[in-house]
Amino acid sequence: MTTAVVDNKRRIRIPDLKPGEVLAYQNNGNDTFTLTKVKAVAKEPFPEGSLAYLCTPERDAELTAIAKGCVVGIPKNFDSK
Repeated sequence: MTTAVVDNKRRIRIPDLKPGEVLAYQNNGNDTFTLTKVKAVAKEPFPEGSLAYLCTPERDAELTAIAKGCVVGIPKNFDSK
Protein backbone atom coordinates (compact mmCIF):
# COMPACT_ATOMS: atom_id res chain seq x y z
CA MET A 1 0.00 0.00 0.00
CA THR A 2 1.28 3.45 -0.92
CA THR A 3 0.76 6.41 1.40
CA ALA A 4 0.24 10.09 0.57
CA VAL A 5 0.36 13.20 2.75
CA VAL A 6 -2.11 16.10 2.57
CA ASP A 7 -0.37 19.52 2.42
CA ASN A 8 -1.45 22.71 4.19
CA LYS A 9 -3.76 23.61 1.26
CA ARG A 10 -5.60 20.27 1.65
CA ARG A 11 -4.06 18.84 -1.54
CA ILE A 12 -2.84 15.32 -2.06
CA ARG A 13 -0.61 13.97 -4.85
CA ILE A 14 -1.45 10.61 -6.35
CA PRO A 15 1.29 9.58 -8.81
CA ASP A 16 -0.98 7.37 -10.96
CA LEU A 17 -3.27 10.29 -11.89
CA LYS A 18 -2.76 12.75 -14.73
CA PRO A 19 -3.29 16.51 -14.39
CA GLY A 20 -6.91 17.50 -14.93
CA GLU A 21 -8.44 14.16 -13.98
CA VAL A 22 -11.48 14.48 -11.72
CA LEU A 23 -12.22 12.28 -8.74
CA ALA A 24 -15.33 11.98 -6.60
CA TYR A 25 -14.77 11.11 -2.99
CA GLN A 26 -16.99 9.53 -0.40
CA ASN A 27 -16.38 9.65 3.33
CA ASN A 28 -17.12 6.16 4.62
CA GLY A 29 -16.82 7.19 8.25
CA ASN A 30 -14.40 5.17 10.39
CA ASP A 31 -11.52 7.25 8.89
CA THR A 32 -11.75 5.77 5.36
CA PHE A 33 -12.46 7.45 2.03
CA THR A 34 -13.37 6.06 -1.37
CA LEU A 35 -12.09 7.84 -4.51
CA THR A 36 -13.78 7.21 -7.86
CA LYS A 37 -12.65 8.59 -11.23
CA VAL A 38 -15.33 10.73 -12.89
CA LYS A 39 -15.52 11.29 -16.64
CA ALA A 40 -16.38 14.83 -17.65
CA VAL A 41 -19.50 15.13 -19.78
CA ALA A 42 -19.15 17.76 -22.49
CA LYS A 43 -22.29 19.83 -22.86
CA GLU A 44 -23.22 21.20 -26.27
CA PRO A 45 -22.69 24.99 -26.13
CA PHE A 46 -25.77 25.84 -28.20
CA PRO A 47 -28.47 23.14 -28.31
CA GLU A 48 -30.29 22.81 -31.61
CA GLY A 49 -32.87 25.55 -32.01
CA SER A 50 -31.60 27.71 -29.14
CA LEU A 51 -30.53 30.51 -31.50
CA ALA A 52 -33.62 30.37 -33.72
CA TYR A 53 -34.89 33.67 -32.29
CA LEU A 54 -31.99 35.41 -34.07
CA CYS A 55 -33.14 34.29 -37.53
CA THR A 56 -36.35 36.17 -38.25
CA PRO A 57 -37.48 37.92 -41.45
CA GLU A 58 -37.55 41.27 -39.61
CA ARG A 59 -33.97 40.81 -38.40
CA ASP A 60 -32.81 39.72 -41.88
CA ALA A 61 -34.42 42.80 -43.46
CA GLU A 62 -32.76 45.06 -40.89
CA LEU A 63 -29.31 43.55 -41.52
CA THR A 64 -29.81 43.76 -45.30
CA ALA A 65 -30.67 47.47 -45.01
CA ILE A 66 -27.59 48.09 -42.88
CA ALA A 67 -25.39 46.22 -45.37
CA LYS A 68 -26.78 48.15 -48.33
CA GLY A 69 -25.86 51.40 -46.56
CA CYS A 70 -22.28 50.21 -46.17
CA VAL A 71 -21.71 49.37 -49.85
CA VAL A 72 -20.47 52.41 -51.75
CA GLY A 73 -19.84 50.81 -55.11
CA ILE A 74 -17.41 48.61 -56.96
CA PRO A 75 -14.37 50.40 -58.39
CA LYS A 76 -14.06 50.28 -62.20
CA ASN A 77 -10.64 48.63 -62.03
CA PHE A 78 -11.92 45.88 -59.69
CA ASP A 79 -11.08 42.38 -60.94
CA SER A 80 -13.42 39.71 -59.55
CA LYS A 81 -10.98 36.89 -60.39
